[in-house]
Formats: sequence, structure tokens, C-alpha cells
Amino acid sequence: MKKLIYAILFLFVLSYTGVSFAETPYRLLVYGDSLSAGYRVGKKNSFASILQKELRAKGYKNVIVINKSKSGETTTGGLIRLKAVLETEKPNGVLLELGINDALRGNSVASIEKNLERMILLCQERGIYVLLAGMKAPPYTGILYQKEFNQMYEKLASKYRLIFYPFFMKGLIELENQIPDSKYVLSDNVHPNNQGISLMVQNIMPYVEKFIKESK
Repeated sequence: MKKLIYAILFLFVLSYTGVSFAETPYRLLVYGDSLSAGYRVGKKNSFASILQKELRAKGYKNVIVINKSKSGETTTGGLIRLKAVLETEKPNGVLLELGINDALRGNSVASIEKNLERMILLCQERGIYVLLAGMKAPPYTGILYQKEFNQMYEKLASKYRLIFYPFFMKGLIELENQIPDSKYVLSDNVHPNNQGISLMVQNIMPYVEKFIKESK
């Protein structure tokens, strides 16, 4: 009888202090390139770290953001290492942000699409949800390449019923002419600075929140 009373009191204390066993951790893997890796701003100021901070501020105390982005990563490199990353990190969801380095190298859109598709399937076969972040090909790649590349992400999102964020650099780069806003990028006019990363997180947050709620 005493043990039962102590158990009830213990649960009451946990409830009063806000501790909950029901709320299991949700592991969100950010899997991309230098845009999300923290290039020249450091891991503490990376997209993943700021996303973690903002999610906590919004009350998502059980969400753990894991940064496995890699500067210079292509979809080929991402595909090669993804299986091992999934097995090690065991995420519930993946924010997939890859493809722009392929475009900068002039890789065929067909090969980029195939690699992204295989990564999406690797996740879905394991019951892992995917939030797909799109990018836009630079103007010098040509009108036809731009059109195929830019439409590729939406095409994949539709095919695999993914939550889709159309442009990862929204607000940092003017879409029509692909002109970066110097206020939000580093001196290389490509990568986000601290202010740019904060804006990226702010813009994508509604999609991330929807993604977490739907993939729980």
C-alpha cells in the first residue's frame, strides 16, 4: 500500500514539474550542403543550430535537430553517405537540401533527380519522413536547364507526397535575376551570414512545424 502511495506521489511531482514520459524525442536530420552546414559562421550559428534554438523557443522541447550537412556536397556524395547516416542517427524526419552544387558543376538534371529520388526512397523505406527544400539554378546554366532544374523539386515532392519548401534561400536572393541581398550573405555573395541564416529559419519555420506535426 505504501509503495502505491509513493508511486502516486512520485507521478504527481513529475506532473507538477512538467516532466513527461509520454513526449518522446523527435529527431530531425538536416541533410544538405554548405548552405545549411554553417559555412564560415561555425556550427553554433549554422542553420541547424538556429533552427534548434527557434524550435525550443516555440515550445518544441522534444525536438532534436541533427546537423549532417556537408560543405560542397553533391547529390552523388549525399546518396553515398546517407544510408550510414540514417542507421547511425535514426531520425524521425529528414530536411533534405541538396542539388545546387550539382547545378554549379553542370551535372545533368536527370542525374540530380535520380539521386534525390533514391535518397527519398532510402528514407521512406525506413519509415522516415522527408521535407524537401528546393533550390533555383543560376542564370548562366541556360533557360532550359533552369526550367528543368527548378521544376525537378516540385515534381519529386508531388510524386512522393512530400512537404515541399520551394526555395531554401527565400528572401536572401532575388528570384528573377538571382541577385543576392548583401545584407544577408557573406562577402562571397553566395552563402548566408548570421542575419541570413536567421531569415532562412524564420521563413521555413511554418513548413518545419507542419512537417513535425504530420510526421509524428
